[in-house]
Amino acid sequence: MTATAGGKPLAPAIGYDDGKTLMARGPLALHEHVASRLETSLGKALPQMEVRFKDVSISADIVVKDASDLEVQLPTLPNEMMKTLHGLVAKKHTVTKRILRGVSGVLKPGTITLVLGQPGSGKSSLMKLLSGRFPKDKSVSVEGEVTYNGTSADELHKRLPQLVSYVPQRDKHYPELTVKETLAFAHAACGGELSE
Repeated sequence: MTATAGGKPLAPAIGYDDGKTLMARGPLALHEHVASRLETSLGKALPQMEVRFKDVSISADIVVKDASDLEVQLPTLPNEMMKTLHGLVAKKHTVTKRILRGVSGVLKPGTITLVLGQPGSGKSSLMKLLSGRFPKDKSVSVEGEVTYNGTSADELHKRLPQLVSYVPQRDKHYPELTVKETLAFAHAACGGELSE
């Protein structure tokens, strides 16, 4: 006989004995269980956050030295002194580096968004900007609009770290797994099953 509430069958309780028991019905069931427990203890629904960004552009002014006349030489004391002198008298000019150009998007609550791009394409800059952790500097120009549930980032600046988190990428790779094995692991960790 199954327990019911209001005519609807109740889901069996999730056991806390070990990790396998906890994940037996999958990560979505675990998430629903934890969310319902939190909502019950708080007495209200969990907050949701929608992040919108429109025409976001980031550019930086970079000072570049003209070093076209330098030759690669052995690192002897006279050569290093000459290189230092060349560095002091080399012509300097400012170049504007465009990091992002007119990027727009919406991050909906309860979804996972994958940001892909070549190295140096501005992925980390975008994520830092959206999480409020982008460094403010007079040589860096940020244009566009970022809102969180309709409220601008400027209004939420002090509270933003409480609402949005940023986990930087970890560039330590373990080459023991093939690409297929890595994707299979990621899929299994998300509760999916792979067909052979």
